[in-house]
Amino acid sequence: MPKVVIIGAGSLVFSSRLQADILSFENLRDTHFSLVDINEERLGYAQRITERLLKTGDYSEATFEATTDRRQVLEGADYVISSLLVGGYPAIEAEIDIPKKYGVDQCIGDTLTPGGIMRCLRTLPHQIGIAQDIMELCPKAILLNYTNPMSMLCWGMYRAAPG
Repeated sequence: MPKVVIIGAGSLVFSSRLQADILSFENLRDTHFSLVDINEERLGYAQRITERLLKTGDYSEATFEATTDRRQVLEGADYVISSLLVGGYPAIEAEIDIPKKYGVDQCIGDTLTPGGIMRCLRTLPHQIGIAQDIMELCPKAILLNYTNPMSMLCWGMYRAAPG
């Protein structure tokens, strides 16, 4: 039974579609999902969506749990999927509005440009914390980063790794 920890499960469309996609593979029908989010309300929504997915999709072999404490569920994880939004929507607005004030018009500042750099600076400390927890609690797990800016964050985590 593979164990998949989804950090940022409160990103409801993403986390629910990801679970459905994983369960669509016969050899992954018995996956155990650990849903993690710091926002208890959104975590509750994710929990209800997962309950419905497992019931209506007839995935009786799959199981799940939900928590606000990632360290509680990382031990024994095979895969950790990170999909964070640090700072919420006000931060996204700032990523767009501040550069625009200085003449840099970007459709969304999540990957490149000054907005992407700002997003990286506010998200990287959290990603490094996740990576450190993985190295301590489930060092053989594979981390799949779906948090933007993906390349900057992966580079930053690599640079922060010991050795």
